[in-house]
Amino acid sequence: MQRGVRRNTNRIMFPEVRISQSLIQNIMKGVIIILCLYIAVKCVNLMTADKAKEVGVQVVSDTSKMLAKEIVENGSVMSRYMLYVENHASMTEAAKKEVLDQIVSEYISHSEYTYDTSDPGYSQVINLIYENAGHQQEEPTTVPEETTKKKEEKSVKTAANVIVPMPKVQGKLYTADNIGSFDSVINKFYIITAATTIKESDMPVKAAMNEEFKIKGNNKKPQILIYHTHSQEDFSNSSGDDSTTIIGVGERLTKILEDQFGYNVIHDKSEYDLVDGKLDRNEAYDQSREGVKKILEKYPSISLILDIHRDGVNEGTRLVTEVNGKSTAQVMFFNGMSRFKTTGDIDYLYNPYLYENLALSLQMKVNAEAYYPGFARHNYVNAYKYNLDLCKQSMLIEVGAQTNTYQEARNAAEPLARLIDIVMGKKKK
Repeated sequence: MQRGVRRNTNRIMFPEVRISQSLIQNIMKGVIIILCLYIAVKCVNLMTADKAKEVGVQVVSDTSKMLAKEIVENGSVMSRYMLYVENHASMTEAAKKEVLDQIVSEYISHSEYTYDTSDPGYSQVINLIYENAGHQQEEPTTVPEETTKKKEEKSVKTAANVIVPMPKVQGKLYTADNIGSFDSVINKFYIITAATTIKESDMPVKAAMNEEFKIKGNNKKPQILIYHTHSQEDFSNSSGDDSTTIIGVGERLTKILEDQFGYNVIHDKSEYDLVDGKLDRNEAYDQSREGVKKILEKYPSISLILDIHRDGVNEGTRLVTEVNGKSTAQVMFFNGMSRFKTTGDIDYLYNPYLYENLALSLQMKVNAEAYYPGFARHNYVNAYKYNLDLCKQSMLIEVGAQTNTYQEARNAAEPLARLIDIVMGKKKK
């Protein structure tokens, strides 16, 4: 034992320092109490966090179930999905979910919902809807013959309402930076008649490419108007029934814009080129102008106007391409300059929306070049106004010509509807 240190059973002694054993015991007790309190607080926090997380998960689950239930009960959404699956029997489960995701997200984007489809809970919405669709696909083991017959008739009737898939980029994707100069754009994409001219100041290309176009509002009120200044234009195999004329093309376009993309569309089938039951196109634009103005007065929520025509070409000319495996009439976007080449601007045909008209048709054309090469002909520019001043977002579109079949013209409504949504939809593609 070292000198200067003595040991007994009651205390430890150092020179000048004396600590009682009872003090050490009290300190240890204090430390233990503090540790116990710390652990208790941690446990409470963890339990609270778990409870909050549980509540959060429950909220997401309840929201997902509510949204899924509303969408499932929306017949148009489910019927579009089921019809697509019916027409693509070989699809994998993953592909089916992808299509369902696209249909639902498009529906949400064009409805009054503010649901964020990037939210993690959205996958639960899709799963719930998918499970419901699976139950809907189940058929009873025995089906009455009459029920089967009705189902077959319905399938035939709705076979034309196949979903228009989102196209992949197949051509050149033009932007304001790579589209080139005004002159190169005119040479590449336009036909200008000898009666008129177009100036760079009419359509500054970069500004036109960057111009924002939107179909406004939600589908609670009319958003789009489709009409036909020349309602009697027909096709090579038209039967005399409206469904086989340009009106039938307008009706097909209306249905796709409504059923797939969720827009509220008015299709005006007025016969503006008939006078006393006889074809007379001399006053057709004046007549359609009055008709459209009345519709706009009644429905000021309309933000896009489409005047759908078909062209007239030499009998040996066939304006046809293939889109999604279908023989499809080509389209042409038509602009009026309200200007004669020799005498200048036509004051009585003034159009305050000339720039917007030109920019919109340019964007439609370049998007067609990217997604459906060969579908859109050169944009056509002539001298007059063609009622394009009635709305900032107006287009006159020629669908095919008299040498096309009406089936080819109706098929053209599918890529045309998709292009409208690409350029003007809430979610730009």
